[in-house]
Amino acid sequence: MTRSLSLLLTGLWLGLLVASWFLASITFRTSATLLGPGARPELHDRLAGVSEEHRRQAFRHMASEINRAMFGRWLVAQALLGAVTVAAVWWSSGPWSTAAAALAIVAVQAGLHGPILEIGRSVDFLPRPLPAEIAARFGRLHAAYVLLDLGKGGVLAWLAWRLAKAAR
Repeated sequence: MTRSLSLLLTGLWLGLLVASWFLASITFRTSATLLGPGARPELHDRLAGVSEEHRRQAFRHMASEINRAMFGRWLVAQALLGAVTVAAVWWSSGPWSTAAAALAIVAVQAGLHGPILEIGRSVDFLPRPLPAEIAARFGRLHAAYVLLDLGKGGVLAWLAWRLAKAAR
C-alpha cells in the first residue's frame, strides 16, 4: 500500500512539474497574441492611445507577474509534496534517497528564486535589448533554474520507474 502511495505521489509531483512548464510558456504566448492581429477589436480600441512598445511591456509584465506568483507558490507546494513523498518512499523501504535528491533540487531552486525575481522585476519596463550584463546574469540564473527543473523531472521519472518496477 505504501509503495502504491509513493508511486502516486511521485506521479503527481512529476505531472504537476510538467504542467508548470506548459503554463509558464502559455502566459508569454498569450501576451504576444494580445498584441497581434488576432487580438479582440475591443482590446485594440481600448489601448489605441497606448504605444505598441508600452502595450508590449505591460502584457509581458503581466505574464511575468503571473509566472512569478505561480512559481513561488509551486516551490512551496513542491517542498510539501516532496517531503511527503520522501517520507512515503522511506516508509515503503523504497529508494528514498532518490526522492530526497528531487527535494534537494527544490531547495536549490528556492535559493535561485529570489535573485530571479529581483532581476526580473528590475527589467520588466526597460527597453529591449537589455544591457548585456543584466541579460547575461538573468539568463544564467534562469538557465540554471530550468536545467534544475529538467534534472528534477528526470529524477522523478527515474523514481517512478523504480517504484513501478518494485510494485510488480
